[in-house]
Amino acid sequence: MHQTLDSNNPGLRDVGIELQGGMIRRKKELPFRLDQTALGIISKTRVVRTSDDLGWPNINVSLVAGKPDESSLIHRAAPDLWLAMSLTQADLALVADGRKRDLSISDSRPLIIAPGTPLVADVRSAGTLLHAFVRRTILSEVANELFGRDISFFEIVSSFGAEDPGLASLLRSLEWVLFEPAGDADLKVEYLARALAAHVLRKNATVLHTRPAAAVPLTNRQARLVSDYIRDHLSLKIALKDLTSLLNLSQTSLIRRFRASFQQSPHQYIVAARVGRARELLEWSDLPIVEIAGLCGFTDQTHLGVVFRRIVGLTPSQYRQLAQ
Repeated sequence: MHQTLDSNNPGLRDVGIELQGGMIRRKKELPFRLDQTALGIISKTRVVRTSDDLGWPNINVSLVAGKPDESSLIHRAAPDLWLAMSLTQADLALVADGRKRDLSISDSRPLIIAPGTPLVADVRSAGTLLHAFVRRTILSEVANELFGRDISFFEIVSSFGAEDPGLASLLRSLEWVLFEPAGDADLKVEYLARALAAHVLRKNATVLHTRPAAAVPLTNRQARLVSDYIRDHLSLKIALKDLTSLLNLSQTSLIRRFRASFQQSPHQYIVAARVGRARELLEWSDLPIVEIAGLCGFTDQTHLGVVFRRIVGLTPSQYRQLAQ
């Protein structure tokens, strides 16, 4: 019934965990930093606050102060979704998509800049702008969950200062968590990043391909390879790019062929596998639930509890009591 934590434990090897001096070591994701975004060329002296040191891997959030006497800010195009909102009334002159726009933006009129859009901005009034960059991988994950299609099937349309109270509310939530201590808001931020992606895809995306060709399933070898990889890396972050590299497929092809083989998206499959591993550990070990959460790749015990109850219908504690 009980299972000890030692370096020869096959259950730990299966989830990609190493024991060093009796301590569990897990791979930590690198944070999404400001210098990796389209605002990377802005001097750090102009940044009021940034999430660089908070360790958020899928979204970067920064408060940047603007002054009316500054020269133009030339931003490079980036593959990520760029959202910006002024916390006060701000006047800007933008050149984007080959057009010049004179704008007054506020905390209810955010900007949505589509991935890959270069931008030149002139700041004409003092103020502080909140910038949020959502990784393209999150866009793809959410597009797949909402519509069963990769992000490459969609074109995101930029929006420059249109009234959008729903998006403004999500961005204000990001501003609040930006001031929470490191680690306290990690789960909230992951949900907010996906909520932002879902909002933009619903309101600012058009479908490029309405009839995708029928997908060819993965070969038996590919299906076995990808399922073994997921099983062996459940404790770690499993990104779509890891699976595409493993099978030498494009992201779009991987998602379509994976669905054809397993009747669910890679994300759904991974979540189900994590819950399945958690059930095994709840049944056959006396490990604390917080450790089981880490071993199964959940952010923390709360994250495990939310997902576990949604799929199984019981909390982990209730399941353990019934199983044992």
